[in-house]
Amino acid sequence: MRFLRTLAKAPTYALLAFFTVLFLYPIFWLVLNSFKTGQELFASPWSLPANPTLDNFSRALTEGKIARYFINSAIVAVAVVALTTVLSAMAAYGITRLRWRLSKAVLGLFLLGMTIPMHATIVPLFSMFKTLGLINTFPAVIIPHVVFAMPIAIFILSGFFQAIPHEMEEAAIMDGCSVFTAFLRVICPTAMPALVTVAVITFITAWNDLLFPQIFLSDPDKMTLPVGLTTFQGRYSTDYVGMIAAVVITVIPSIVIYIALHRRIVEGMTAGAVKG
Repeated sequence: MRFLRTLAKAPTYALLAFFTVLFLYPIFWLVLNSFKTGQELFASPWSLPANPTLDNFSRALTEGKIARYFINSAIVAVAVVALTTVLSAMAAYGITRLRWRLSKAVLGLFLLGMTIPMHATIVPLFSMFKTLGLINTFPAVIIPHVVFAMPIAIFILSGFFQAIPHEMEEAAIMDGCSVFTAFLRVICPTAMPALVTVAVITFITAWNDLLFPQIFLSDPDKMTLPVGLTTFQGRYSTDYVGMIAAVVITVIPSIVIYIALHRRIVEGMTAGAVKG
């Protein structure tokens, strides 16, 4: 019977194996070819590197200035994650836990932001940032990222906050906590899976974004990693292996963070879906 049950699940396992290979192979191909020379890449793009070399990574870090772009991306991504998580948690708390007449209307207004495409806001944002003197500064990239990340963050956190028993918060207030202290000491620790989910989703979006840095930044020393990758493409030639090595460096933080926190992400998304 056990053999028959295993045999019955074989198509499911085969399908999962197919999608696993389908999603992981591009990353494997990038890592593999990041150790090849340019000639070897075009001669045998699907084979193992005959003489693995680290010159591509060295060239990406020195000539391609990937280290500089890496720091710039880290500054933008960390600021976006911190602001989005704090502001969204406070907004979701005020909407779902505090009783006031227009809370549902305000929640709907926030969620309406998920329907607005980023591209539609480029021109008015550019005009506004130019008036405020923010063009070619990090806030010009950070602010729109926070604004576009907050609707989905509030959506996730609202579902989680609504499921937390009010008795926990009331007990803390009866013990002398203020509303803000109860939010920090009771609500936030309880909602940690949802907060981690919001932080990871926001980080990956900000880390990989090309649109806002390319539009609002012009100083090469302030470019982020996705924009920096385009510098490997010249007018008459392209350093493909150097670009591949730079892409490998670029995707490492997202992969490491996702592997380290994937259990929290699943918990947060599942809790928000079920309890919301």
